[in-house]
Parts: sequence; C-alpha cells; structure tokens
Amino acid sequence: MVTLTTDQIIERYTELMEMVETYLEGETLERVKSIISHFENRLMEAPASGRLDYHNCFVGGFLDHTVRVATTALKVKKQFEDLGVEVIHPDSDVFLAAMFHDWGKLGDLDTPYYREQDSEWHRNKLGEFYKHNEIGEYMSVTDRSLWILQQFNVNVSTEVWKAIKMSDGMFDAGNEQYYRRPSATRNVLHYIVHMGDWMATVAEKQHHVQGEVKQKEKEEESIEKFKEQMETTTEVLTATDETEVSSDRAKELFEELFGDK
Repeated sequence: MVTLTTDQIIERYTELMEMVETYLEGETLERVKSIISHFENRLMEAPASGRLDYHNCFVGGFLDHTVRVATTALKVKKQFEDLGVEVIHPDSDVFLAAMFHDWGKLGDLDTPYYREQDSEWHRNKLGEFYKHNEIGEYMSVTDRSLWILQQFNVNVSTEVWKAIKMSDGMFDAGNEQYYRRPSATRNVLHYIVHMGDWMATVAEKQHHVQGEVKQKEKEEESIEKFKEQMETTTEVLTATDETEVSSDRAKELFEELFGDK
C-alpha cells in the first residue's frame, strides 16, 4: 500500500500554500486561507478515496491529489493555448476551480467525510480502508465544495462554478443535464479542470500499482537477502565446528605421541 511520510505531507502542504499565494489575491486569497485554516487537519490527513482500487487511498492522499490536479490543470491550459485554443480564463480561475473541485471530500464544517474502516472483512476483501461518515445534509462532493465556498463568502464566476460542478465529467450522472444543453453552456475551463482531474487520477492509480509491485519486489529482495545471510551463517558455523573437531583431534594425537609414557 502506497503511503506518504510526514515530511512528504508537509512538503505537499507547502506546495499548496505557495500556489495559493501565487495565483490568488485580495479578498479571495484571504478567504481561501480561512478555509484552509478551518480544514487544516483534515486537509493533511484525509484520503482522496476510500478504496485501494480507486486512487490515493491513504493519509495525505487528498492533499496530494489536490496539488496534482491544480498543477496538471495549469499545464492543460497551456497545452490548449499551444494548440491555438483561445483560453480567456486567467490562471487564478484555473487554480481556484482545480483546488476546490473535490473539497467536499473533507466533509462539512464540523464532520469529516471519511473515517477509518473498522471492518477487517471490508479491508481485506474489498480493499476498503475508509468509509463515509453520516453527514447531516446529503450533497454530492462537488455540490458540497461549492457550498463550502459559499460559507466562507468566496465569490466565484459562473465559469468557475461550472468547472467545479462538472469536474467529474460524465462519471457523475448528475452532469448529464449540463452536457445535453447547447455547447455554449460548456466552457474551456470545465475541460481544463476535468482533464486535470482525470489525468492526475490515472497517474495516482498507476503509482499505486507501481508502488505495490516495488513493495513486493522489496519484500522478495529482503527474503532473498535473509536466505543468503542464513546460508552464510550456516557455512560459518559448519566451518567453525569442523575447525573445533580438527583441533580436538590434533590434541589427542599429540597426547598419544608425546604424552607421559
């Protein structure tokens, strides 16, 4: 199972704060910092999903995913521009939408969205290491993200609102109504954030598989080293026994030849 060290989590948190300071300003900056302060512990502890076969199912997984999506979304924007696509949205909009696309996974103002799975069967059979808390009002993840922004008086444009709302693309059946509307209801910002999220998720899943393979390789390597050490120890002990036997026999011969007559 892939995990992050405490130092890696702190490093990711520092990266996020640096991006916040770089891309946001004024009231938006101060209010977003208030959100981070309110959710700080959950931000650094929460997973990005509850099961191993999803993505970033580990402590710090949500933070890692948030930074990765924001970074990737900004790169996607540049790719669009390199292709000659007119992107009217500033980096601040891209970053804000990407940062908060999954913020609802931290829960509401008082209750975390995830808690550790206490069922051994679910952990062993389903790879489910986290389950959902019962939170007062049901909301989808993206709806709760938008609700949280509202609670902290962070005003967002219609385009940013849609980018957060539609960040899961058609993976969220609730987005179908938006896709059925004329193309004018969609915007490039939505594509940027959705692609950033999707690409980051694919990368995280692959990292998990690679991490599992590497972990298995390390375990196998450790077993082989242990076997080699045991063989070496056995050889040393055997040689020592043979040396002791030879020494005892030499003493016996000396006594036979030169001992008291």
